[in-house]
Amino acid sequence: MKRISNQEYDDLMAFMKPKLQSLWEHENNEREKQGRDALNMFQFGFSILDINHYLIDDECDFYLVFNGSFLRMIYDTLLNASKEHPEKFGTGDANDVIDALYDVSGFYGFGDKNRYIEFISENACCYIIYRNNKEFDNDILRIDLFRHVMPNKKDNSKLDFVGGLMHTLKHFSIEDQNLSTGKDIYNVFDIHHIVYLIGMAFRLREGEGSKYEAIQKLANANMFASFYKEVVSGVFFLNSYYKKKSVKI
Repeated sequence: MKRISNQEYDDLMAFMKPKLQSLWEHENNEREKQGRDALNMFQFGFSILDINHYLIDDECDFYLVFNGSFLRMIYDTLLNASKEHPEKFGTGDANDVIDALYDVSGFYGFGDKNRYIEFISENACCYIIYRNNKEFDNDILRIDLFRHVMPNKKDNSKLDFVGGLMHTLKHFSIEDQNLSTGKDIYNVFDIHHIVYLIGMAFRLREGEGSKYEAIQKLANANMFASFYKEVVSGVFFLNSYYKKKSVKI
């Protein structure tokens, strides 16, 4: 991983801005059809310090572009919540996890828990952008914290995270502590590493239309990733990422 130059930053922002504006316009059109309030005015800007650059080989590299809300969540809020309220994780209920996040977030002065859900689902995200031979790949992956919360299909008294990082984290743990709703124990050293692995898996995607999948071979496991392509803007979204099977070393 390396930091990027000012010129790289300017080139990356110039590439991303029209794509994200197109996505914002499409999402507002969809919200209007659903009778929901429009998203706030289009805002664009990322700190150069919050962009990671990874070289894969002489011809291919990619960027992880984080916004502040997402970084704060993976390095601070989520870890603090799991330490202070471990009983709220691994219960199969997104409502419990959100209770824990809200309690440590300091969001009280801005709104109640429902407003907090709205804020983090609409604002906390990161982007993955590839380059091949110094040319940006048209396909951008957006990783939301989560896309929606919906009633659990098996128990409608509970909620599920739909899409994004929180859906993925139900399959992972740190030091045997669950990180979301699931009870799976698959330890990683930090959440940033999972985002990096998802970025690497995105390169391997295959599919058509709006459905894409990837199988990623790691040293100790084969991982499965699924992505949804929003066809109007061309932006991809993370559905899920998890261990398909262990591999003996």
